[in-house]
Amino acid sequence: MTTVTPFKKFFGHAVLIVASLLVLLPVYWMAVSAVEPNADILSSTIHWIPTHFQPGNFSKALHAQPFGRFFLNSFVMSTMIVVLQVITSSLAAYALVFIPMKRKRSWFFSILLAMMVPMQATFIPVYLILSSVHLINTYLGLVLPFAGSAFGIFLLRQGFVSIPKDLVHAARIDGASEWKILRSIVLPNAKPMILTLILLNFVFHYNDLFWPLISTSTTNMRVVPVALSYFLSQEAGQTLQWNLLMAADLVTIIPVLALFLAGQRYMIKGIMGSAIKG
Repeated sequence: MTTVTPFKKFFGHAVLIVASLLVLLPVYWMAVSAVEPNADILSSTIHWIPTHFQPGNFSKALHAQPFGRFFLNSFVMSTMIVVLQVITSSLAAYALVFIPMKRKRSWFFSILLAMMVPMQATFIPVYLILSSVHLINTYLGLVLPFAGSAFGIFLLRQGFVSIPKDLVHAARIDGASEWKILRSIVLPNAKPMILTLILLNFVFHYNDLFWPLISTSTTNMRVVPVALSYFLSQEAGQTLQWNLLMAADLVTIIPVLALFLAGQRYMIKGIMGSAIKG
């Protein structure tokens, strides 16, 4: 067993603290800029502590555009994608692990290959298909391209292989259906992987800009990242109100931050479990 000396322990903690401060520095600057006048942000002197406190920036920023509608659209889109991906990925991973079939390794290799295809490379054919069935600028148009996920299948498959197959065989002998085995035995034992998939997908699609930008054309279908980009472009011709933009940014990250803080323990457990088995 390797012994960790007090110096190594202190050095490791010091590196982690410095790295954490560097990561949090832009967030702190954003929070400070959100509550101070625009002139203070543009001045040559950096204000690490606000000298003129303006909490009204949040109200002005949220009233500049219909952020309530944008939050609703982002929440609905991200939630629908997460639900669909958990369903499709768990079914595919269950088949790969517990259903006897030929060329199982080839199917798994195909999924790994699919993970290497850049998502942007598929957007043009996907857009043309959805446009031909009039689903552009709808919730279905935002959600359907992400209903299945190669990464989700891979992640859940890594979790499912740790479940003893004898447990599944015993359930089959007792007369349990495949659906009941998946719902009552497999999914409860793969909870860290499922929560990891939920967290990663929700955060990714909540922050996604590219597909919502090209697949929506009206204000009532816009999502938060698109709204922030519009906020920036609309103000660019005038004196850009950085303080209002920072206030809007700060409010939009609160749901993602709360979700991450609530589920970080499960996410670390799920990623570590996947890495060990991978």
